Amino acid sequence: MSTNDTKCPVNQTKMTLERFYSDESKNGMCSKCHPCKLGIYDAIRILDAIQTGKGEKHHIPLLRRIARNVKDGSMCKKGKDHGDILYEFLVFHAEDLCRHAKGICDDYECKSLVTYTVNAEQCTMCGKCQEACPSSAVEGQKMELYRTGFTPFRIRQKRCTHCGECLAVCPDSAVLISGDAAGKVPGKERRTIPEPKPAYAHSDECVEASV
Repeated sequence: MSTNDTKCPVNQTKMTLERFYSDESKNGMCSKCHPCKLGIYDAIRILDAIQTGKGEKHHIPLLRRIARNVKDGSMCKKGKDHGDILYEFLVFHAEDLCRHAKGICDDYECKSLVTYTVNAEQCTMCGKCQEACPSSAVEGQKMELYRTGFTPFRIRQKRCTHCGECLAVCPDSAVLISGDAAGKVPGKERRTIPEPKPAYAHSDECVEASV
């Protein structure tokens, strides 16, 4: 996946920094100045932690400090430019970062922040979700004609890898996604468990407008 294929600003920023950090060509990091090399590496690790549901309040001020240090400490334009990329992300996507830190990815790209469940009332127990699940996270019994007593389907959250295969194959729209932005998922009907989106004021928990 390239940065052009992702809509999630957190994912875009992390991928941009990863490409700069690991690119061995002349367009990549030269690794000659420590504020740039160590700062970009730490920023990638923090963004990855936030994407995987391990974000904490202290990560946000750490990213602010890293953005300043990379911009001020880098000796070349490439390093300073990537300090600016992190700076602009913190300024223009503060709310997105806050929601990720709270466990919500509105673009459904950060797999660890997406939860799939089965609506038992809508499920016809066809078994297609169970057949499609690569991690055997869907348990239940497929309905057989003229027989009763089958266990309804449900998704075991600890085993689920959040791949979305169950959502793709369900013919009854019985698989639900936690969140409030299902309209952003291409080709998917609105099948969500609504979560109210708060009006964020800049606070200690969120990224402030000035870095």
